Amino acid sequence: MKDNNVKDEKVMFSERSHADNRLVVVFGASGISGGYVLRALRAAGFRTRATTHSDSGARVIGGSADQVVHADFSNVETIQAALKGADAVYLIPPAMVGAEAQYAIAVARAAENEKVRKFVYVSVLHPHTPGLRHHMRKAEAEAAIRSTSLSWTILQPAMFAQVVYRSYGGNSPAGRIPIPFNPDRLFSLVDLRELAEVGVKSIAERGHEYASYELSSTQGSMADMVRTIGRLRGLSLDPVQIRTFEVKLTPRLAARSPEGLADWHAMNEHYDRHGFLGNNNVMRMLLGREPATFETIARSLAS
Repeated sequence: MKDNNVKDEKVMFSERSHADNRLVVVFGASGISGGYVLRALRAAGFRTRATTHSDSGARVIGGSADQVVHADFSNVETIQAALKGADAVYLIPPAMVGAEAQYAIAVARAAENEKVRKFVYVSVLHPHTPGLRHHMRKAEAEAAIRSTSLSWTILQPAMFAQVVYRSYGGNSPAGRIPIPFNPDRLFSLVDLRELAEVGVKSIAERGHEYASYELSSTQGSMADMVRTIGRLRGLSLDPVQIRTFEVKLTPRLAARSPEGLADWHAMNEHYDRHGFLGNNNVMRMLLGREPATFETIARSLAS
């Protein structure tokens, strides 16, 4: 599968000198969002230090960062060590983890101690949603970060379009695509390339201090997005709703704690009833252009 992200990011950040070789520490760098952020930071001329708690995470990061260091969210000393000499922090917290708010607070306090110039926290769209337990933990983390002395920016992205592609047809054979909620509900999605671009802008440019940005690139029903994936791949994909207990759990999902699985079931129940919609205006303003459509994103992944 061809990945056009590096080329796109070089176009986005042709002016490299503005970064002045500043060091950005990225927590959560080994996840799907982290790779896009590391490439965007490098294309913008920043030095990058990626953190991971495991050897497998370090292998995923590979040469995407200038430095890779081990840091554990539950170990303050390793967090503090990872921040030595940092100009900025980009924090991508783990998803559906009960201690997520405490982890974010620990990183924020360590960044205060190190007098880090800029702190970017990747939260979630509509964090104050009681039916979404993991969103409420992000709301708790946001409140703690806003009470620090840091120059913070909070990004509140919608569902990741690249995850939708991967989860609902991007790697499947022709046929039924099981979805554990009503596939006709409407959702907002964010392009991870655009999320990374806005994240880098928040660090590189003045004027983003103490801002919380709701970020969405495109909207549509999951059923239409599945069919779009199938059309671009030259396959017939049929979105079919199933009950959550019928879902064949991936190894990563099966390894979640009971609390994490409860979060996942609560999320699907909320999606089934309401979908999850945001607005594209903030993304449009920050990019200075129209955000990507789902078809554009899916085509780049399918090619």
